[in-house]
Amino acid sequence: MTSYWKAVVHQAVVLVLAVIWLIPVYAMFINGLKTKSGVLVTPVLIPSSLSLEAFESQIVYTARPILNSLIVVLPVAAMGAYFGALGAYAFYRYVSPVSDAIFAIVSLATFIPVEAVALPLTRLIVSLGLFNNYLGLIIAYLVFYLPTGALLMSIFMVVFPKQLLDAARADGAGTWTLFNRVVLPLMMPGVISTFIYILVEAWGEFFLPLVLTETPSMMLAPIAAMRYVAALGAVYNEVFAASFLISIVPFLIFIFLGRYFIRGLLVLGGGAKG
Repeated sequence: MTSYWKAVVHQAVVLVLAVIWLIPVYAMFINGLKTKSGVLVTPVLIPSSLSLEAFESQIVYTARPILNSLIVVLPVAAMGAYFGALGAYAFYRYVSPVSDAIFAIVSLATFIPVEAVALPLTRLIVSLGLFNNYLGLIIAYLVFYLPTGALLMSIFMVVFPKQLLDAARADGAGTWTLFNRVVLPLMMPGVISTFIYILVEAWGEFFLPLVLTETPSMMLAPIAAMRYVAALGAVYNEVFAASFLISIVPFLIFIFLGRYFIRGLLVLGGGAKG
């Protein structure tokens, strides 16, 4: 097979996978545009009796939960990526039985279910006076996503050339200078990949905001979707509209930052081959 036909096959496969990936998004959008009766009598993927009524009502309903999620999730993703990179650098720089044991604990923490520590975590947040509070939610999220960030960045740190660290130390650079001016810029594809991963995961987190908030003004996007479906599950076009609006933020972020995510994976792949 010539290189031309290989490229054609490659593009065709990518196109098919993209279409399959976009089908749920299309289904949410097109059914959110249907009328209450139209969504019940027409196939899911077929447009019919289109109207903006459902989206107009759901923009009002989902605006505050989406804003709440942005206030919580963006700092969590940023801190998870930055401090995860810092932790990964420490594990990479200071190799010892103690650091290996700490790394094993951090790795194990990424697999602990949220429900398993919900009670002590809730009691901690309440004792700090941060229940039903943005800061309390951010702290609770970081308990789970800081280990995730450190674990992901430790994988990317494997490909980092130690010669650069030795050269910088020979020039008198300290630990913070090494990390902020040498390690962090060169590992930026991995940092952005970690940021995107944590953001998408944290955006869909359901259990933590369920147990750590109690007022409608503090409701996050996943809780808003659940409460809407539970209360008005028969109004399917509005359910689809709400789901689409709640999903649009991580969807757009992934579209605009997706190339950096791929670059991070390519950096990792190049290190694995080496």
